[in-house]
Amino acid sequence: MYKMKKLLLILLFIPLFSFSQDKVKFIASGLTCSMCSRAVHKSLESDKDIIKIETNLETQEWNIEYKQGTYTYDKLKKSVEGAGFSVERIWLHGELIIDNRKKKK
Repeated sequence: MYKMKKLLLILLFIPLFSFSQDKVKFIASGLTCSMCSRAVHKSLESDKDIIKIETNLETQEWNIEYKQGTYTYDKLKKSVEGAGFSVERIWLHGELIIDNRKKKK
């Protein structure tokens, strides 16, 4: 019975914690190799508000989880540009919020 109550409490709190992060996806431009990716990763790691970093070198996509309310475009841009690259697009919670691609005339 005790284990069942404990499990129920854990299951009740999971939804509270699943929304306690700002989920950001971005595409960096200029990455050509794993060393480039590592430079951006290392720069992002210096941000203490980032909880999780995942990357896909083939698509140049990054998925980052920030502590709730701590994500800012300027902070992300500074980290990526500090490593020598640029931010092309950013999604916050799945919604495209920044698109720096050059428009074709």
